[in-house]
Parts: sequence; C-alpha cells; structure tokens
Amino acid sequence: MASPRYVTAVLSTVLALAVAGCAADPEPAAAPPQAAQSAVEAARQAAVEAARGQRPGGTVNLLGLLSGPQLDQYLGTFKPFEDATGITVKYESTGDLFAVLQTRLAGGNPPDAVSDPSAGQLRQLARDGKLVPLDTVLDMAAARRDFPTGLLDMTTVDGKLYGLFFNTAVQSLVWYDPKRYDGPKPPGTWAELSGWATRAAASGKTPWCIGLSSGPNSGWPGAAWIEQLVLKQSGPDVFDAWWQGRQPWTSPPIKQAFQTFGAIATDPKQVVGGPTGVLSATFDQSPLGLYAKPPSCYLTVQADFLGSMLTQTVPGVKPVEDISFFPFPSIDPRYKGLLETSGEAIGLLKDSPQSQAFARYLATPEFSALVAATGQWLGVNKQVGPEKYPSALGKQVAALYRDAPDVRYAAQASMPLPMETAFFKAVLAYVKQPSRLDTVLAGLERIRRTAYPAG
Repeated sequence: MASPRYVTAVLSTVLALAVAGCAADPEPAAAPPQAAQSAVEAARQAAVEAARGQRPGGTVNLLGLLSGPQLDQYLGTFKPFEDATGITVKYESTGDLFAVLQTRLAGGNPPDAVSDPSAGQLRQLARDGKLVPLDTVLDMAAARRDFPTGLLDMTTVDGKLYGLFFNTAVQSLVWYDPKRYDGPKPPGTWAELSGWATRAAASGKTPWCIGLSSGPNSGWPGAAWIEQLVLKQSGPDVFDAWWQGRQPWTSPPIKQAFQTFGAIATDPKQVVGGPTGVLSATFDQSPLGLYAKPPSCYLTVQADFLGSMLTQTVPGVKPVEDISFFPFPSIDPRYKGLLETSGEAIGLLKDSPQSQAFARYLATPEFSALVAATGQWLGVNKQVGPEKYPSALGKQVAALYRDAPDVRYAAQASMPLPMETAFFKAVLAYVKQPSRLDTVLAGLERIRRTAYPAG
C-alpha cells in the first residue's frame, strides 16, 4: 500500500520554515487571515447548501498529517462550515498516517474521514471496501467541470470516485534568481534550456543544483525529476501506465527519463559537486547555492513551496525580484502545459449526513478560495482564479494550474509502498554508478511484478 513517507518530512520541515517568518500565526479555528469577509460569508453559504439547508450538528472526526501553524490555517478553512452547520470538525494529527489508520481500522474504530497525501493508499482502501463512494454524495457534473480529470481519475476505482483532492501544490518548477540567471525566462523547450546550460558549463558556470538527501526518504527529489521527464517526454498515457504498474521499468520511455536526469545529475560540469554532491546535499539546502557569492548554481527544480521557503529563510530575498520560476519546459510539444501535483485528498470511511455535507463543502469553489487565501496551498477547484492568492508567486502558480490542459498526481506517491521505496533507492544507486542503469532498472522491474495487487 502506497504511503509517501517523504510527504511528512516535506510538510513538517518546509512548510514550518515557510510559515515561521509570517508576522503572526493565525488563531486556531479562525478563518484564514487573508480571506475577505465576503469570501468567508460565501463559504458559509456554500456550507449551508452542502448540508442541504439543514443544521445537523454532530462531529466529523478527520485523521491527517498536519500540525502546528499549518494545521491552524487548515482548520480555519473549515470554520465557516462549522458555523453554518453546527458540525464540529475534530482533527486528529499523526506523523504516521498509514500505521494509525490501519490500527484504527483493525480495531473497528475508523475516523469518519481521512486527509491523505497518498492516492495509492486511498485506492487500496477503496479496493478493500473501506471507503464510501462519492459518486452519489457529490454533484459529479460539477466535479468533472471544476476538477482536473487526472486528479479525479487518480482516486477512481472500478468506475467509482473514492477521494477528492482539496489542496494541492505544483511540482517540478524551475527556480532561479532573476538577478543572476541570464538564460531564457521562460525557455520555449527543454532543448533551449539545455543549450543554455551547456554554454554556461563551457564558460565555467555550474547551471544546476540538486540535492537528493532526505533522511530515510533520500532519493525522492530525483524521483520527482524522473516523473516530470516521463510526463513531458512520453505523455500522460505512459505516465499513468507506469505508476499503475503496467509499464515496464526497463521500457525505453522510463530508461530515457533516467538518462535525461542522469545527464545532469552525474555530470560535474552540470551540477554542483557532481554525483557525490548530489547524493550528499539535502533537498532543502541545495537551493541556497542560488545565493552563494558567487552563485554555485543558477537553476534548481522543486515544488511551489520553494519560493515561500526561500523568502522566509534567506535574508534579503524578495519574491519575484530575487526568486522566480518557470514551468518545467516542454520536451514533446504534444504534452505542452501538462502539470504534476501533490496534495491531500479526502476519503470518507463512515457514511453520515455530517461526512457527506463535509465532502460537498470541500468540493465547492468557495472552500477552495479560503484555501487559496492561506497562502500555503493551491485550492484544487479550478473555478478559483489567481486573484484569490495573497502573494505574487502564488498568483503565478495558480495561473499555471488554472491554464494547464490536464494535471497528474505525483507518480511516486501513487505507487505501492515497496515500489516507491525501491524507486527512491534506485535513483541513488543510479547517480552513484550510472553505468549500472540497466541493472538498476531490471531490479525495479522485478519488484514491479510483485508489488502491485493482483487483478
């Protein structure tokens, strides 16, 4: 069962850093501080409609990963729902969502709902008959209109929807310091960006910084690179077949993605420290090379949280002026604009008027507007425009998400846990010894044949 363990580390380490520099932490159970009163009132009205005009009271017990200031902001987006319906959302925070949920299920005491960053785990719960189908709970016509098809497909099992993403982050953006990076902004294609990187390397500049170290989850940043390359080189059909276990790891599209990543990550002229530096640098410290004097690198790939993190942790760094991004460049023009995201999806383990109303509320654009106002996440509902976001970088990311022709969820977090773990280790093994790529891929292929559920 997939459990993207790195998500906990990213949320607890990176989001904590991003929030730490804010002027003031929001009070628990308060509406998001950036949300206008009109947005809060709109969310209350949406909650009334989600509860079918009733005020049922009661409780929704929600199990999830967040804690601290991030949880305070998260709970603030539920406050209008609680006020309008009388339903209390009780959030149980845990650092090991998979283990706690399994214990609760085994004991016959599941929570009403789970806020899960692992689409793979939700899919397995659905196959095990543990989740409530959402098809008769939600307005599916509105859901298909408002949510990316790729995200709905990710939590659909045997034709029924079992999970609804309600916050998200765009993955694999290319970040740079506009005052130091003199390449194309944005490049029209990967070939254009690679051409600049080759010329920069020839002139003595190191174009890229990459850090794969992340404790027991080391390797996941490289896996994110490879996922992006599979999507942009080979398209969504191959990408979907791959995370679903139907695309062999030894097949040309997957090998090509590894090789494209390796051409950067194992070349001392292309990346800071060469392969040894890539293996030893941590994912959150390697971007600091953008601000070394002189810069030790000029480009780095990371999710949309990086801009906020750097502006909060590097003295003098201002968004847009000192840190900016462009989307990962197009490789095959047929797949231009496709995005990969991470995020959390709601899954219902108990069917009740309270949990149904809660799920309907989370599907509304009014709720997503409150998520946007936190400045910490993207609201998944695409009816929410960039103007709802409080920061300049947030507005740019939101516009990118809104205009994407389709969206896919992180492949590593969609694979069964043995496959995900092996993927991370394979990335490290490949960077350490790139000549052994065929052997590395053959090992992953052996695991693929046993890691996926039968049928």
